[in-house]
Amino acid sequence: MQPSQDYAALRRDPEYGQLNQRLLEFLALGGPRRLLDIGCGDGAVSEVLLGRDPGLALTGVDPEPGLLAEARARLEGRAEFHVGDAASVERLFPPASFDSVVMANCVHLVEELPAALSAIHRVLEPGGRLVFNSAFYAGAELPAELPVYAELIGAARRAARARGLVLDRSAPAKTPGMRRSAEDYWEALAACGFTGITHAEESFTFSGGFLAALCGTPMFASAALPGIDRNVAAELLRESLQKQQQKAPVTVTRRCLYFSAVRA
Repeated sequence: MQPSQDYAALRRDPEYGQLNQRLLEFLALGGPRRLLDIGCGDGAVSEVLLGRDPGLALTGVDPEPGLLAEARARLEGRAEFHVGDAASVERLFPPASFDSVVMANCVHLVEELPAALSAIHRVLEPGGRLVFNSAFYAGAELPAELPVYAELIGAARRAARARGLVLDRSAPAKTPGMRRSAEDYWEALAACGFTGITHAEESFTFSGGFLAALCGTPMFASAALPGIDRNVAAELLRESLQKQQQKAPVTVTRRCLYFSAVRA
């Protein structure tokens, strides 16, 4: 899992926050008592969960120590936090430590999905529930919205060439996580022993603020301008977006995928 500090601006976007608010509806209010928040970042989702149920015993895991420091400051001792990623939880915690696991819009950052799901299965108690979502998967972009992305990326690539920067045409357009489909997630969950698998897809409309935050993420910047330093790529993308917005307000609609599964 990539360090989530790289996704801080996106996480702070209020429109992006809607996606995770919807995810928490897949957990019954007052249901979970020992919950693990994987990819917790600065504790924003953990804070919402504790607001719903102050008696919740909540543990957060994230690969970025700096963000965990922010989470500890935010929650002031109401939760405990550990450095780690999805695949490491079976080393961090004994079997059957939790009755619920949440992964709020970060599962697409997991490189080895089978290993991560196996680890999560191990730390869930029998009957425990895993819920996760992703707005970055095969099918997230609506066909009607593709010209918006094409214009943005095309303008950024032209700006890169004007600076003498060379794109790496051999690099994949998307990371493996962004290429996964709903069927891929379903099959991976079933292969790891999860049952009661359900999923839903919902559409959300975002403004230019969301797109500006998205431009700064490694998964988008590196895919749009492969072979170019991702910070430079993010700068070029944001400049191109700004010019695009000067012509007309930019909005995009994306689908978000939601999954719920039970440890048998």
